[in-house]
Amino acid sequence: MRAGVATLPVEFVLKVTPQNSGSRHLILGTQTIPKGGTVPKHRHLGQDEVVFLQHGKARFTLNGKDYVVHDGGMIFAPVKTWMALENIGTDDIQLIFIYSAPGFEEYMRCTSAPAGEPPPQISQNELRACARKGDVEYEGLSDPAGK
Repeated sequence: MRAGVATLPVEFVLKVTPQNSGSRHLILGTQTIPKGGTVPKHRHLGQDEVVFLQHGKARFTLNGKDYVVHDGGMIFAPVKTWMALENIGTDDIQLIFIYSAPGFEEYMRCTSAPAGEPPPQISQNELRACARKGDVEYEGLSDPAGK
């Protein structure tokens, strides 16, 4: 699938979810982020996240502090930690992500398209609805009047 919110198309595969494997307590997937690609600043409201960088070089920002991570590195983001990612290497990033509870995969499904199809055109209101569904908050995408 391709996510439609990052600066460049980001490919991901959901491998362990309630829908495809029956997991009630864990989400696991893989992701490819192209050279120059980013994942915007966000925080998960109900899940811890672990990211294993299999290949590439990334700058992870966690609560305003930057960390450069290389092949084999890992980042842990506890629930409600603001985070962002930037591919600062010369190759695509290949990573594995794990969430401690279901939820965020719903946002991923809501904002993506199957491989080979263009990312959907999504309005700000639709993005907000997807974020609520996926238990995630993106900087600059809060609901009007704090809803």
